[in-house]
Amino acid sequence: MSSTLEAQDTERAASAACFDFSHIAGELEESRRRLSAVFETVQVGIVIIDAETHTIVDANPKAVELIGIDRENMVGAVCHCFICPEKVGSCPITDQGLRIDNAERRLLRGNGETITIVKTVARVRLHGRDHLVESFLDISDRKKAEEELKESEERYRDILDNANDLIQSVDATGKFIYVNSAWKRTLGYSDEELASMNIFDVIKPCCQSHCANMFAQLKSGQKIPRVEVEFLAKDGRSIILEGSINCNTNEGQAISTRGIFRDITERKLMEAELMQSEDRYRKLFENAPEAIVVQSEGRYLCANKEASNLFGLENPEDLVGKSIFTFVHPDFHGMVLERIQQIKETGEACPLRESRIVRKDGAIIDVEATATGIIFQGQEAIQVMLRDITERKQVEAQRRELNARLEKMVEEKTRHLKEAQAKLIQSEKMTTLGEVIAGAAHELNNPLAGILGAIQMLRSNALAHPIDSELMEGIDVLESIESAAVRCQKIVEDLVRFTTQVRCNFSEMDINQVLKDTLEIMEGPFKEQKIEVKLHLDPAVPPIEGDFVKLLEVYVNLLQNAKSALPNGGRIDISTRLMTKYGEQPQLAVVIKDNGCGIPPQNMGKIFDPFFTTKPAGKGPGLGLTVSYGIIKRHGGDIDVQSTVGKGTEVTVTVPMRQQMRSSQIIG
Repeated sequence: MSSTLEAQDTERAASAACFDFSHIAGELEESRRRLSAVFETVQVGIVIIDAETHTIVDANPKAVELIGIDRENMVGAVCHCFICPEKVGSCPITDQGLRIDNAERRLLRGNGETITIVKTVARVRLHGRDHLVESFLDISDRKKAEEELKESEERYRDILDNANDLIQSVDATGKFIYVNSAWKRTLGYSDEELASMNIFDVIKPCCQSHCANMFAQLKSGQKIPRVEVEFLAKDGRSIILEGSINCNTNEGQAISTRGIFRDITERKLMEAELMQSEDRYRKLFENAPEAIVVQSEGRYLCANKEASNLFGLENPEDLVGKSIFTFVHPDFHGMVLERIQQIKETGEACPLRESRIVRKDGAIIDVEATATGIIFQGQEAIQVMLRDITERKQVEAQRRELNARLEKMVEEKTRHLKEAQAKLIQSEKMTTLGEVIAGAAHELNNPLAGILGAIQMLRSNALAHPIDSELMEGIDVLESIESAAVRCQKIVEDLVRFTTQVRCNFSEMDINQVLKDTLEIMEGPFKEQKIEVKLHLDPAVPPIEGDFVKLLEVYVNLLQNAKSALPNGGRIDISTRLMTKYGEQPQLAVVIKDNGCGIPPQNMGKIFDPFFTTKPAGKGPGLGLTVSYGIIKRHGGDIDVQSTVGKGTEVTVTVPMRQQMRSSQIIG
């Protein structure tokens, strides 16, 4: 108490000394020294300013330190330059009459900077003049710390409010202390609604018992690293949350809990959908009607039952771990590697491609496969679907074979139809020609008979007279006329044979023997012309019913035509065989082929016409093929001629094996 009174006396003495310093000398010297010591050592800046001139009268070391100007340069200077940032004429104390008592202000330093201070200004009279005693304390560090704390709190609150996670703080009774924006946005409650709500109001009833146990554990000091709970949103939706909760205690008493949660509702739905999808995929994989295998790094990872059946294995597990080339046919190893590389580089699925596999039992089957990249058990893999197409390939081969046969049959039938059409035209032409020739033959026979009769009469009369040279000349003329008439008569007989119905004497005969006899007849002329003849007679051809003499005539005519096509020698091939035309009974075919000059295309349609010949005049009337055509038609057969100029001619004569009528048959 005495020390306090002594201090008060000292302060009064110091105050009295400020007002009348010159009159105080002795008794207050000690007080002056104490005041001076305080002035010099106090950690508060103190400056004394003349209130009228605003010049600095004195400043203690702390003030000099804070202002940053030497005392010598400071004393006598105007305070507006160093201390007060206000302009001249705007002094808060002298001009505005304000009172500054422990107020937060700005201090102007000598380098132009300002710092935050707490200032107190008192008016005193020194040496009869008003002075201002300003004391100030630097609080810039404290302000900086406060600002940093404020910024930290703002950042912390900003982080909490802008966090995507749901953050809440609940007191020991379950009342909400704080929830962030994400919490309110997710659950839909307002601050006003939360003010009257308890934490158990938002916990789904099925989770309340579990949550109550957790709160009890937290209050007892236990730690719960992970929490999964369902909250009820304002609109009734169930929100599944996952997070952590800790407890804030004071002297062992639970004060509040803090929880950070993440909305995993969508993830839970996705997990449920994923489980359903995986279950569907598993069932589809296992029960698929096609073989499915999954492989990675050249080995099978899994396979379904159809795959094991396809490869000839007992169980799908027998395929796991085996090289993918174990069952791939060697011809397709390169293609498989190419498809794997393509999937790895592009990530796109490979389309259907055909290949082959070798089953466990060694059987080779055709398959078609498609492949796509997948993720299997966390690693990149390739899923391959295979389908057995062996049966389909067989059906396709059969279909192609059938199509080829049908096309061949259609082609053959078309050719036959064309041939039939040409032969019908030829037959009609022959019929017309036959009618014309029959009439002409009838008209020629009478004059020829008269001529021959007259010649015989003239010869008889001439022989009745003595023979002289003149008579011999006349007889020679008559013989020439008779020879010409006989020749004409022979032609008329050939025409009659072509145009009239002739009886054919059918009997069982060997066509090969007919050809051998024909060749004997033509052997001499062929040797003279240096023509080589090769026989290719099929000994298995059965006997046929035909007219031996007339068929012999046909083949002689054909060989004579072949000889005419080989004036400088050549080769003739004669062959026999059985042949079957579309829709007809088997027939016997005789083929006569030469390598002669051939028949020009413009003559092909005329070769069976009567009197058509390419031989010089007098070398034949041109009835050989015409008569031969008639004989073969009477046998129910046909003659087909194929020729290429410069390469030769091929004549095919076909006759049926049996005649519909026996020897009594009459064919026109």
